Amino acid sequence: MVKAHPSVATEEDGPVLRRELALRILLQNLLLIMSLLLFTAFAILALAVPETAWAAATAQGAASLGAALQWCHHGIRTKQIKEYLLTIDQDDAQGGWERWLPANRPRTLLGSRWMISTKGVFLGLQLAMIGLAVNVSAPFDGLFGLSTAILLLASAGFLLTNPKE
Repeated sequence: MVKAHPSVATEEDGPVLRRELALRILLQNLLLIMSLLLFTAFAILALAVPETAWAAATAQGAASLGAALQWCHHGIRTKQIKEYLLTIDQDDAQGGWERWLPANRPRTLLGSRWMISTKGVFLGLQLAMIGLAVNVSAPFDGLFGLSTAILLLASAGFLLTNPKE
């Protein structure tokens, strides 16, 4: 059997890449769940010890940025795998999941738009933590407040410039 050149798409790649795609989607979903758990832990800390609210907001922002960066990494690879699979299946009129999904999105706000459903979780939790810190912490902490804002902007920058899957 003649091996194809590494740059040539082969149908043998399909099953392996589809398993990797499923794994990356699972990891992205776990990152979203983990982000909610981290937010909850930091919010409880801020409510229990209000003088730590801004420090908790900064820590939550750093954790959220880390999770968002991992999420973006998986998103970029998911996009690449999807594009590669489409080259393999170019003769298939159906095109499998990679062609079906964009054409069959639900007509709801959440769960249908990648921009809102996923990026909104990361940025929304950071904004919610800032709102909590503003409301429970009597003195505004300039250093932690500035750090929290920078982390939010960094998260937004990475999330909003990440290519669409």
